[in-house]
Amino acid sequence: MAPLFFLHLPKTGGTSIRYAAHEIFPKDKIFMLYGKDSSTTHPYANDIMYYRGGMQIGDQLQMISDYLMQNEIGFYSSHMSAAYLPCFDPERAFTLVREPTEQVLSYYVFQKKHGRTQQSLEAFIEDPRNQNVQTQAFGCAEMDRLALVGILEAYEAFVERLNRRFGLAFKVAHKNARGLASRLTGPKPSPALRAYVERLNASDMDLYERAVARWSRIAASPA
Repeated sequence: MAPLFFLHLPKTGGTSIRYAAHEIFPKDKIFMLYGKDSSTTHPYANDIMYYRGGMQIGDQLQMISDYLMQNEIGFYSSHMSAAYLPCFDPERAFTLVREPTEQVLSYYVFQKKHGRTQQSLEAFIEDPRNQNVQTQAFGCAEMDRLALVGILEAYEAFVERLNRRFGLAFKVAHKNARGLASRLTGPKPSPALRAYVERLNASDMDLYERAVARWSRIAASPA
């Protein structure tokens, strides 16, 4: 059986899901792919993705896919869409999406906190690298085929649905969940700035609107 695939879109509450997974799955059944040499990244993924110069991405993904299946991994999480993996099964996949302006602001605070940017907020949001990051992480996945799609505003209800869907016991955790206002060092963004962020992140706005619609259908269903 394929693992449970978590399509972890940056700054959408996914860290809480990852922490909760460690209370459900044995350590050797969890496989995560994040940054180079990150303590979160699985050693095999770190080697294949970051230390195999010249290897084609398709070959890298095939090797990771084979590892997941051969080692009966139970939980997979990454900012790189699992939909690119040959073993990907959308019926065992789920994701959380966040309102784009809040996601961008949270991402800015996170990057600044960790010394990854010295940009002003305005410069940060105008940098193409920081635009539509949820869409990039979602990748080629088809939203209507995923087992579960949630929105951060309904996080607790989403976790309840996740547990019911897969017969698991994810706890409702709130890692990295301090209020946005307490973390921003500058003034509260104006309505005009919010509108500008939305315009620069049109793909994420579309993704979010589709996620809201999908979650509304899920929340209204009895199962």
